[in-house]
Amino acid sequence: MKLHAPTRGPRGRDASFRDVAVALITRDTDGSGDERSMDESGGAPRVSAWWRAARALRASHWWYFAPLPLASLVGVPSGDGGTALRVLGSIAVAALCLAYAYGLNGITDRGMDSNAAKNSLAGLAGVPREAAVLVAACALGALAVAAALTPIALLGAAVSLLAGTMYSAKLRLKRLPVIGTIVNVLIFAPLPLLAVSGAPSTDMLFLTYCFWVLITQNQIIHELTDAKEDAMAGVRTTAVAAGPTGVRAIAFLLGPLSVPPLWLMHAAPAVLAWAVLGLCGGATTVALCDEDRAKQLRVVHRWFSLVVGVVLFALLAREGGA
Repeated sequence: MKLHAPTRGPRGRDASFRDVAVALITRDTDGSGDERSMDESGGAPRVSAWWRAARALRASHWWYFAPLPLASLVGVPSGDGGTALRVLGSIAVAALCLAYAYGLNGITDRGMDSNAAKNSLAGLAGVPREAAVLVAACALGALAVAAALTPIALLGAAVSLLAGTMYSAKLRLKRLPVIGTIVNVLIFAPLPLLAVSGAPSTDMLFLTYCFWVLITQNQIIHELTDAKEDAMAGVRTTAVAAGPTGVRAIAFLLGPLSVPPLWLMHAAPAVLAWAVLGLCGGATTVALCDEDRAKQLRVVHRWFSLVVGVVLFALLAREGGA
């Protein structure tokens, strides 16, 4: 039995939730349209299909964001076993939210992506059932674990999942300049707050603000990385719409102009100096970026941001006694 999910556009982009539903009820286990079963072709095709679906979650692209709930530990007294359990649960929620967002994007972008190393579903006409199952399980798992933690965790997970859905599926907000960038950032924005049980400390807000700025910088570089594929699919992102001069203006906004709010949080001089260096250094990467260098500079910015975040966490933890 062959059944392909409906697509829109010449390259089959913009899959909707109907695509996922169709995939869940069909017997197309490997996305190729060929009906296979354990009896007919053995276990290898099924295992291969599940492995391809797991790779579509692209954990290597987001694992370093999963520990962001650790931010709740800065600026507060050392907690008990309940605190540790809440933080660990929040890290699991963050990982599941990110797996959902990246997996859903892999499904909906499979028609416009040409690189199977980037998206294991690239070029497939239909939605593999295994990928649909895994993506749905990640969303349900994130909500279930978050509901068992705190109302804040549940709200944060819901915002992240909703943003991931609006960015990739049906509404396809990624195609709209500015709006698409904001929605993408909203996938990540709640993650540092997932383990909060009360009013966040000033140190935590300081760290979270720096993360928000850095993730926005990285998203602009990401948009330049995907500019050619997005253009072929009719997607016009903020970075593409802004052009080279506009990107440099955005870099200034996300660099020097992002610094003043840090002064209002009364951080220690060493913490403030490192944060300013981090935000302005990241913005410099954005200013230097173009479509030809975006892929390399995105990796540079990613690891630069990781170092900035780890050092900020250590400095704030030392100052606040976390």
